[in-house]
Amino acid sequence: MSIFKLFKDPLYGYIEIPKKYIDKIIDTSEYQRLRRISQTSYSPLYSSAFHNRFVHSIGVYYLGQLASKQLEKEILKKNIINEENLSNYTEIFNLACLLHDVGHAPFSHTGEYFYIENNNYTKLHELLAKEINKDSFYKYTKNIEQKAAPHEIMSAIIGLKIYKSLFDNSDAKEFFARCITGYNYDNNDKDSQIKNCYISLLNSKIIDVDKLDYLIRDAYITGYETVNIDYKRLLSAITITQENEQYKIAFKKSAISVIENVIYAHDAERKWIQAHPVVLYESYIIRHIIKNLINILGKNLLSISALSKKGVSLSNGEKVCLLSDDDIIHYMKSKCDDSFSKEYFERKQRRHPIWKSEAEYQAFLCCYTGADSKIYAKVENALKQTATYLNRMTSSPVINDAAINNLENDIENLKNTKMKNDRKSKILNEKKMILSIMTTLKSYAEEIGIECDYVLLEASQFSSSFRKPDFAKLNIMFEEEVFLFDKVVSSLSGKEKQNENYFYLFYKRNKNNNKNKISSRELCEKLVKAIM
Repeated sequence: MSIFKLFKDPLYGYIEIPKKYIDKIIDTSEYQRLRRISQTSYSPLYSSAFHNRFVHSIGVYYLGQLASKQLEKEILKKNIINEENLSNYTEIFNLACLLHDVGHAPFSHTGEYFYIENNNYTKLHELLAKEINKDSFYKYTKNIEQKAAPHEIMSAIIGLKIYKSLFDNSDAKEFFARCITGYNYDNNDKDSQIKNCYISLLNSKIIDVDKLDYLIRDAYITGYETVNIDYKRLLSAITITQENEQYKIAFKKSAISVIENVIYAHDAERKWIQAHPVVLYESYIIRHIIKNLINILGKNLLSISALSKKGVSLSNGEKVCLLSDDDIIHYMKSKCDDSFSKEYFERKQRRHPIWKSEAEYQAFLCCYTGADSKIYAKVENALKQTATYLNRMTSSPVINDAAINNLENDIENLKNTKMKNDRKSKILNEKKMILSIMTTLKSYAEEIGIECDYVLLEASQFSSSFRKPDFAKLNIMFEEEVFLFDKVVSSLSGKEKQNENYFYLFYKRNKNNNKNKISSRELCEKLVKAIM
């Protein structure tokens, strides 16, 4: 009887997975749930982009096996640690690859936003430390500046909670959790250093098997033309080096071209797909729909129990288990009657971006600020204040007549509120500036004959991964000598980004489907004049 089961993957061919993992992990309800968790929010832009977290996880496991076998070979060649420990590390690493996304929320990254409250990771870290059964791990997480993504922490929790029989002790559990979250060990002993090498193969700021699979798979599924990534050449070039008595991952010189291609592909996907206004708007409306559903059904909707077979009761008495995209869509239909839910199902009701790229935004806004950095900063600050006000102070983050009336009432109430004059003056000026933005947009809507119904969406400015210090410090081995990547290769880097963020403005076209002759240039000019 075969001890493996074969999975046919369109990218890698047949993938062998041990039968024990099929029985104990893949065939369980919690893992099968991933078949109904969308991998990306790209489908409004690329209609074929309907791949899921299940196939991605199988792909990451396959790539992880290639990477860990190569690393194991290099470590044994240099006789750094004993073979038994190394074999255990490889097995736990492969488990982490298979389970690295098991805690993903519905609609993937869009839904994970609700795993934490007010950017406070304390509760998630407490739950993870409890599953590991190590107080020292929780103390470690308190000092971490760059936290893991919420879905990574949740995946580590679910992995340890549901599949606890796969781990012999708390040390194995901790290593598994660190592989998924990317939390390196602080200890300087050989074993901790080797474990950190494994961790970087699954969760790195530059190159890891998770990124490799989604870059290759996303391009294949969407049909987006990108550079070829020779993953076999890259992973077969993994080696290990010692620098200042620290063992670290390095790549042999044969991988240089592939490393550059990975960065090119990553940059292209981030800039032209992930940051596309249609993709951002899809995520935006889903996030607000889920927020409304939580208000209706309670916080249990996105809880650990809701992801499990056991399930959890909602505030209306209903039970939900193995929460997936399907459940959210069902509740959208049955529980929500807001404009965002209607837009999700009926595309002709969707708002449209006035400008369609960061480049277009920069072109028009810079044009009407005369490239003056002070004026530009003032305009950006006004837009940021407006976006913040809409998200925090209104039940529906839309610029319309109701929002304008509410803001006018806020200003009048503030005038009659007792507080320090300096503070009152500052808040009043901020709200008047926001009101100026809103009334300018309303006037423009009336002028060209469209409805005053806008969404202002903040986005992160693009910065190439070639600029990241971690990329520059990547170790490249020539024979037995190791050099930093930026010392041996001249890569494209691009200029420094001007600011952290930029903004998209979405509007509703008339029902007759005319384009209403909306002009980015004209609107930017009016906004700048209103703010100045």
